[in-house]
Amino acid sequence: MGIRRETAVVLAALGTLTAGASVAAATAWAAGPPLTVEVGEARCLHAADLPFVAAVPKIAAGQENSAMTTVRLTVRSATNDSKTHAYTVTVDGDQRASGSVSGGGMSINSVSIANGKSSRLVITTGPTVVLDRPITGRC
Repeated sequence: MGIRRETAVVLAALGTLTAGASVAAATAWAAGPPLTVEVGEARCLHAADLPFVAAVPKIAAGQENSAMTTVRLTVRSATNDSKTHAYTVTVDGDQRASGSVSGGGMSINSVSIANGKSSRLVITTGPTVVLDRPITGRC
């Protein structure tokens, strides 16, 4: 009878540990998405300032008035495991960038946005929306 009782106690303890681990895993995901995103301010990028354009004066002269608004995005993994988290960046419904980070890693992207009007910036990882916000570009 002693063996059966000890076996029952061990099985009960294992069941408690297993349930606790699954709750911890669910809580970790419920605490927030596996990515954090920093959005820089909208900046003007003038084509004439690019090194390969500036190297040819005739081309640079034709690009003096051309500018586009860009936003710098810094995407970091919020987890310290080795799992890779893929993400997608869309602006007004058009995919502009994608990438992945893992284990506390970081990825930096710059995306162009509309000049003079509000654009909707959305960053997702799988079905989870990490960031959804309007941003206005002005050059």
